[in-house]
Amino acid sequence: MEEKDREIRVGENRISLVEDNILRLTILGEVDEEIEIGINQASLKLMNMVEGKVNVLLDLNKAGKTTPGARKRQVEMSEHEKNGKVALFGLHPVARVVASFVMGVSRKKDMHFFRTEEEALAWLKE
Repeated sequence: MEEKDREIRVGENRISLVEDNILRLTILGEVDEEIEIGINQASLKLMNMVEGKVNVLLDLNKAGKTTPGARKRQVEMSEHEKNGKVALFGLHPVARVVASFVMGVSRKKDMHFFRTEEEALAWLKE
């Protein structure tokens, strides 16, 4: 499979299937419900390319505000059966707010927030 077949862009946001069955999402700017639906569809398309669960690495360093509708969709996606562990990271204050909301309302317990990508990746590979 070519690298370009393993990456989808939704606006400025980048969703890519990387090594060890890890789905990497790089979120840039504000996310409304329409953008979140596109991100979720792209994520599922890539997740379905591999067997079993896929761990998710979510880069929130340049994420902006998310609308209530988008947050609802994020929670639904976090609980999808293809999702393995979910590691969120970023130092941006908005990233922490988004991460704490999703982690707080999701029934998924294999979800953690990290300050750096290295820490997040290490946890996903455990």
